[in-house]
This record gives sequence, structure tokens and C-alpha cells, in this order.
Amino acid sequence: MSVINQNGNQPIYIPPNLSNLSPSIGTSYFQDSSNVITKKVIKVLAPIKPTSSTTPFDNGTLVTNGNNFGIVNKIIPHSPTPIQIYWWLTPSEEIELKFWYTLDDLRVLKIEPLPLFIPQKTFLTIPAGTLVLTENGELLQWTETLFWLKQINNDGYYLLNQSQEWLFPLENFPGIPFACVNELPSKAVLSATKRLNFPQLKIFISLWLSLNSPVDILELIYHNGETEIDLKYQFVRSEYLVGEDYLQTDLDAAWKTGFSLHLKERKSSIGMFGFKVDSRIVQCTPKTVSHSHNNPHCTYDYQFGAVIDLEPRSDKPVSIQWEHNESTDNYTLPEIRASFISQIVLVKISNQVGYEISIDRKFYQAIVGFASKSVAHSWWRKIKKELGHLSDLKPHYHPSVQHLKNQMKAKYFYLAQFPHQKTLNARLRHLQIVANWDLTKHSH
Repeated sequence: MSVINQNGNQPIYIPPNLSNLSPSIGTSYFQDSSNVITKKVIKVLAPIKPTSSTTPFDNGTLVTNGNNFGIVNKIIPHSPTPIQIYWWLTPSEEIELKFWYTLDDLRVLKIEPLPLFIPQKTFLTIPAGTLVLTENGELLQWTETLFWLKQINNDGYYLLNQSQEWLFPLENFPGIPFACVNELPSKAVLSATKRLNFPQLKIFISLWLSLNSPVDILELIYHNGETEIDLKYQFVRSEYLVGEDYLQTDLDAAWKTGFSLHLKERKSSIGMFGFKVDSRIVQCTPKTVSHSHNNPHCTYDYQFGAVIDLEPRSDKPVSIQWEHNESTDNYTLPEIRASFISQIVLVKISNQVGYEISIDRKFYQAIVGFASKSVAHSWWRKIKKELGHLSDLKPHYHPSVQHLKNQMKAKYFYLAQFPHQKTLNARLRHLQIVANWDLTKHSH
């Protein structure tokens, strides 16, 4: 069984003529992909979405009864009425009513989660670190990839972009909604006045950029300083401004604001050169080389940090804040490569088990979390046997694990950076064994 790193970041360009936004946008855009062979995912191995007795109603789930909208505010699994829903006043943002429900109440009252994935209308992403098993027996790990949702049926989710079509199973679907075309404001609604003012122009610009700017816009700006000028030229001649009256000063100010906000969003969602703002990174400095069994193996010293900004107009576009001395350094792309700096991806295998791995695979560490010290200590020997040397038990506020606070539900963590196994496949097999254990209870 082989492991493939799926580099699916294919740019998606949507045709500019969208004055009449409609569900046909996806089919018309992807009509040239009819001959693409559908690749099939048999099982999604990571991340594993937690399930509970109240699924699909979880904290934060948006719901509707057909007339009103609400949000699940609290879940108490073993309560007779385990689900609390806050209902909004219509059409304001104020909470009007708060009720507790049983699952039977929800069925009788026809209260349902709002659909997140609407075929022929939804763009979605498969997040970085997603690990799947394909029908060919390959383990495949994804970088963040944008898809159009073509269809949902009993076979699963059919996802499409310009170069690929994938079929994902219904169980544990990892997709994250990105945009829904029928939620975009229409030009008619925004063109109520004779002269377009600054707020209207800014909305037009933001909408046009979201549909027409290249996915890799940050890298294009870095390589070509005329990119912004070219995009503004295209916008001014687009259907959004045809026959419209506006002040040039309003247009210039709105473009400056709208374009700046668009770049800020892209820095976090897409990034450049494989880095995103707020992403965790590691510098792997070669330390020693072992030649045991005629198989050279390099070990590294690790320095951790976070990307705090990406400035495509700078000669050194990547700004990194290092943890050890809280200094900030700026890097060119060649300097990043020469310094062995790489982004870290967290892959959750269960609620309490996961691993972090750098994109260049020079850094790897397994993570096992627990709710209490006593439970953690009871599992120490078994976990060490599977994963190798373990760190001391670290509380969630320790600097080496505090970044996991909102990503793994645990108060204490073991880290395993030095596994016995040399290949990622072998490491994941042993990590899956640990994930299959009930780590919420004491080991016997």
C-alpha cells in the first residue's frame, strides 16, 4: 500500500458573466469535464468527526422548522431533554425563545439542521491533512482543495473541479462549505440608486473579486506587480459597471478597501508558497545522520513558530514569529527552502488521537490526549509500546501543546516524536491501534 500526497490545489476560474446568478453556474463552468474519470474514495480515515447520541444536532448546529431559524446552544447527552435551541426573532438578530427538546420532539415538530451541501449550488473544500483510502488501495493525504458539489446520492458526494472528479462516501464526509452561489446578492438589488456610492461599489468589487480573481492571486502579485492594475482594469470593464454612473474618487477608494479585504481573506484561506496566516510552522535543522543497517537516517533540531503575515509586494513576503525568543523574521522563498522551514498539518484520527506532520515530512509527532492525569498514567505503558518514546504528560496550557486547545478535546497530552517505525504507513497503523482504544477509561 502506497502513500500519495494529493496536491489538489487547482485554480478555479468562474466566468465573469454572472449578472444573472443561477444554479447553472457550476454545470456550465464544468461542462468540459464530462470525460474526466471519477476516482473513488472507499473510506475517510482522518479526520474522524465525533458522533454523539444527539447527532446530527451538535453545539452550534443551525436549525429551522420551516418558518423560524435557531441554533443549538447546549447539549446534555444523558438528560431527558438533551438539546437546547435558541430561536431568533424574525427578522432581527435577537434571541426570542429558548427551549429544551428531546429527539422525538424535534422529529414531531419537524425541526431539522439547515442543509450545508446543496448540489449544483455549493463550492466546498476538502481540508488539508484529510487522509483517505481509495478503491485502488492507496492511502492519500490531501492538501486543501476546492471543489464544486455536482451531486449527492446513495453512493455519496460527487465532487468536481477542472481536473478531477471524486466520489466520497456519505459516512464521515470531510467537506467544509466554502460558498453557495444562490446566496450572492444580485446586481438588481444593489443598483437601486442612480449613482453608485462607495458602499455599493465596495460590495460590487468584493463580489467580482470573489468570483474572478485567481486562486493563487498572492503569488501572482509577488511575481507580477501589475496584477492588481490588470484586475481593476477588468472590473471597470465588467458587466457590473456597464451603464452605471459613479465618482472616480469613490471607485478608487472602494477598490483600495475591497482589494485589501480580499487579500486579507486569501492570506488565511489560500495563502502563498504553501503557507497561510496563523499556520504553525517548523524549522528542521539537520543534527546527526545514523547509518544503522546501511540505511541512512537523519535526525533534526526543531524550532517552532507561526506565520503572522504574508506580504506579496515584499521581497521577503513570509513573516514568521518564532516561539523560543518571540522574534519576528521575514523570509524569501529561497531562504525558506534553505532554512528547512515547512508548514505543520494536524490530522485527527479520533477525538483524542492524532498526529502533526510537516509538509516536507521532516517533522512528525503523534498526539494522545486525556481528560485526567490518572487515566493518562494508566495507559502510558501500552501507548509507549505502540508509539515509542513518550514525552512527559503535558497540561493543555503547556507551550508545546497549547495550540491544540481548540482542536483536540483533552486536558493532558502525551507526545511521541521518536517512533520505532520508519515509514508513515507503519506509524499510522500503530497510531490507529491506539485510536481504537477507549481512552476515556482507565486501562486494565
